[in-house]
Amino acid sequence: MFYIKRNTNEFGPYDDKQIKHAYASGKILKRDLIRHQKTDKYISVDQFFKLNKINLNQTKESTIEVITNIIKLQSVFLNPFKYLKQGSGENSILYIILSIILIPVLALAFSSVPLISYSIYGLYFASIWGLILYKFIATKQTDLKTAMLICLATAVTTFFVINIFHSTSIWKEQIAPNLNSKNLISSFICMFFGVAIIEELLKQIYVYFFIVQNKSVTYPRSAIFYGMVAGLAFGIYEGVEYQMTFNKTLDANNNYFYNIVRLTSLPFFHAIWAGIGGYFVSLSFIQLKYKYSFRIIGLLLPAILHTFYNLLGLNVFGISCIIISSILLTVYLTRSDLVGKELNNM
Repeated sequence: MFYIKRNTNEFGPYDDKQIKHAYASGKILKRDLIRHQKTDKYISVDQFFKLNKINLNQTKESTIEVITNIIKLQSVFLNPFKYLKQGSGENSILYIILSIILIPVLALAFSSVPLISYSIYGLYFASIWGLILYKFIATKQTDLKTAMLICLATAVTTFFVINIFHSTSIWKEQIAPNLNSKNLISSFICMFFGVAIIEELLKQIYVYFFIVQNKSVTYPRSAIFYGMVAGLAFGIYEGVEYQMTFNKTLDANNNYFYNIVRLTSLPFFHAIWAGIGGYFVSLSFIQLKYKYSFRIIGLLLPAILHTFYNLLGLNVFGISCIIISSILLTVYLTRSDLVGKELNNM
């Protein structure tokens, strides 16, 4: 009896007649590997036939059969719609990727309405980041529909809350004028309470609601993913806002590069802080003896990192805040089991 191996998959056992028939019909290829059941050593099927002086011809398509075969095969390969209902869940990521490709074309169609066009481009970059996060961070528990709902709800809520808050006298008279104050303490306080805390709360609120409504325990890694998705949604909103205001005051070159960074890297900074927040929110539902402590830490820690970055800006010191934030998030993602064990020993 013999075993056939193709790449990493082994098939069999087959007797010699089955091997010959499978080879003649084209089911076994010359480059496939074969071994006898009494040995673990493989050789190619081509070598096997030569060693055993077996002469067999494989059934191959003749030129006369090409047209009739194309007609025969079209019902299988050129009519994909009948397969859409089968395994639609498995193909959802592929459908999303193919849809993302068309987003910039849609943005171009609205070039005469900058707000809509910038928003569409923001959606484009957020979708790309979202897929990367889904690939590397999402768990079996992660649900794409939930992620999309959190993303949409965060974006809509952020739009209304931030615009309403920015129209209040507290913002106009007390917070906004002091954000870039020479008095560092005053600037820090206004940035922390008037910007960072509010923004981090907006990014966490729907992650919190999801965990509350979820019938099963939400893994910290799942909460990090949902938090990062919410962070992307907020970051894109902020990016579009800057494009419509501050970026328009810049010269052509700076305007272009600031627009790019506002739609690519900066939204991901928000995702990192929101991921940290989501991590602590999930822990507050798992480690009940630290329930409120985790929720406070989950709001204050990303808000403090956010504040320092806003005050320091895109320089060595500001980027250092992002690096520290990234290290923290990486630890929470990859070493959450060790963190859990240490918590249980406290």
